[in-house]
Amino acid sequence: MASDASSKRSSVESVVKYTEGLFNTINHMLIGYVTIYLSYVCYMNGANNFLTWHLFLTAVGYHFFMAESFLTLYSANSWTMENTPEMKRRLHWILQVIGCSAIFAGTAVEIYYKEDRKREHFKSPHAITGLVSVIFILLSMLNGWAALYAVKIKHIIKPIYVKLSHYLCGIVAFVIGMTSLALEYTPRRMQSKENVNMLILFTSIVSALTVIGAGKTMYGQLKGMCR
Repeated sequence: MASDASSKRSSVESVVKYTEGLFNTINHMLIGYVTIYLSYVCYMNGANNFLTWHLFLTAVGYHFFMAESFLTLYSANSWTMENTPEMKRRLHWILQVIGCSAIFAGTAVEIYYKEDRKREHFKSPHAITGLVSVIFILLSMLNGWAALYAVKIKHIIKPIYVKLSHYLCGIVAFVIGMTSLALEYTPRRMQSKENVNMLILFTSIVSALTVIGAGKTMYGQLKGMCR
């Protein structure tokens, strides 16, 4: 009886592992496709356009580097599953730094563009959600630095709270940032309404699959810390 139960558990775990791997592969494909497509659109719009650089930098920052940085910590992630936890964290930090730098640069380009034309800032839903995302990115970065020294400051605050705050701020920043990107998809910029619908669908799927992976990682790490 115990053997049957163990066999059934093993079968379920195999199905779950296969399913996670399948959806992880789909996620990587969609991340790559949308990133390449948006880069192509930016290229076609010309490098002399400030809005082109704003879209390119923020799209690459959120849709590629930030998404991939979350996935490095995911146990089912294809290209990091064999890495040590230390290497995964290192890759996470590297991708986060590159992604956040691109996002900050893209935001600065947009601010400069509007200042140069004496236009008001942060009026549209796209701009407002973008600003909120940047604020949460900054909070996540501060929490991330605190997480590095969580053991040293445990007499001030428990490490579990520091890590939980870092994870939550990062997830909120990513989801709102991807929402901001989706709000910027327009037929005029993306060449057709069909392309807009496709990009919104793919962006939504990437957001969901990435957050599910990040949520599972967060739950597993916090569960371990609570033991």
